[in-house]
Amino acid sequence: MDIQIFIMFSSPAGSTRKVAFFIKEEFRRRDTDVQLLDVARDKHTPDFLESLKATGRHACLFIGSPVYRDVAVPPIREVIEKLPQMDGAFAVPFVTWGQACSGVALWQMGSALRDKGFKIAGAAKVLAAHSLMWQTDNPAGRGHPDQSDQQALKELVGTLYRRFESTDIPVLSLDILDYQPQDQADQMKKKINAPWMTVPKEVDSDLCTQCGICREECPVVAVVLDPWPRFEPNCFDCFNCVRLCPENAIQPAISMSQIEEHIRDRVRTIAEQPYTQIFL
Repeated sequence: MDIQIFIMFSSPAGSTRKVAFFIKEEFRRRDTDVQLLDVARDKHTPDFLESLKATGRHACLFIGSPVYRDVAVPPIREVIEKLPQMDGAFAVPFVTWGQACSGVALWQMGSALRDKGFKIAGAAKVLAAHSLMWQTDNPAGRGHPDQSDQQALKELVGTLYRRFESTDIPVLSLDILDYQPQDQADQMKKKINAPWMTVPKEVDSDLCTQCGICREECPVVAVVLDPWPRFEPNCFDCFNCVRLCPENAIQPAISMSQIEEHIRDRVRTIAEQPYTQIFL
């Protein structure tokens, strides 16, 4: 196979990472080398981008994001902006979503990748347990990604592998990724260029030990110890700081029970189906 596989992703809670590594292993089972990059944790981004650029038309970039507020997370949006012009190369956007709504993230990523010269070879949305419902035993998307989700990803990789071998690689229309009802999609698309609004967070200095876990686990280094945790404007509300604080010293201004109620309401009212879907 002449196509070189690259995978890059952002995964604050771990679900998108699972999908990325599953895709990697499926290609490796087919004796295909894969370069993989976690955009939040890997410090070799320039090397990855240089290798991608050098591969040129023979590259296929899988790029993954969780869906936050109906769109792709800022780290993925920013890394797409940094991509070199890749006229004729292929790309496969994929997202994980927590059953509330998969939004317009696939369309958003596909559009941005096309502007960089990529041809969209496929795409996927994969159901996952909602990242903001760790405190409940029954989160939206519970148990996902599961074997059925993995089977869909196997089909995606297998089909693309056969197409890459035969060099018969149809280009996916972005219209296919624009699958939300039009009125709903129009409202979601307005969020793409709107300022990213975050939930204020309070730090209980009596509980906080300044251990630094919140800073270490922030995917965009938005937490500063000054001397207590302070949150920079690039925070995008992954809530890692809230979820992983061993002292429970960081609390959002909106209670987690209110957030959970809002998520369940969206699950009921939007009722998006199918949960996991590949696009080829």
